Amino acid sequence: MAKHKKKQEKTAPTLPAAPQPDEAAAADECEVTAEREVKSERLVAKLTEDERDTPVQVAVDPHVLTQPFETVRPQWRRWLPDLIKVALALVVIGVAAAIWYQPPLVKARFPYVSYVFRGQRTEDAALFRPLAMPTRYYVALPARLAGRYQWFAVDRRREVVALTEAPRHRVLGHPAIRRSEPLGMDLEFRKLDGSEWRIAFLEDAIVFSNALLTVRLDTRQTVSHP
Repeated sequence: MAKHKKKQEKTAPTLPAAPQPDEAAAADECEVTAEREVKSERLVAKLTEDERDTPVQVAVDPHVLTQPFETVRPQWRRWLPDLIKVALALVVIGVAAAIWYQPPLVKARFPYVSYVFRGQRTEDAALFRPLAMPTRYYVALPARLAGRYQWFAVDRRREVVALTEAPRHRVLGHPAIRRSEPLGMDLEFRKLDGSEWRIAFLEDAIVFSNALLTVRLDTRQTVSHP
């Protein structure tokens, strides 16, 4: 009996000891960590392959691409066209201001000027118009008549006729007046040479006359005089 018992003890298989709870948890944690590391390595490998396949983009200024370094103009050359425009604008403004202050007289052919002196009609008088003054006329007779009549100023807007002096200023070779100067001696109701001046602003003519002289500015070249 004793021998049989010993034989059973010898032949009985040795069973492994059951793992303790702490050891099982540690084993599971190691397996999870290993899986995470494997996944991380795969993800890193995939990202590396994507970066290799993706072309590298470098930010480049389009102005540099379209305009090489050798052809880039200095800053003042880029401003030169604008500076020229500003200079021209200032010149134009200056010329306009000078003309407004001291307008030159330009010879005109319309309206038609004629005059009658002591019964004799003549058409050799000169007509001038100052620039920038569209309602003003200046009539210049070829000679001083009766010792006093040669230059007349006519303002159509104000309906004024004045006996004036020859222009004393010149601009670019032309006689000129100053806007601030008086027009001259108003002839309306003025009595000279024993008679009073009569002035009429008609629709198609301007007429001013006394006993010695009659001056007409007509829109028609051929007129009949009384």
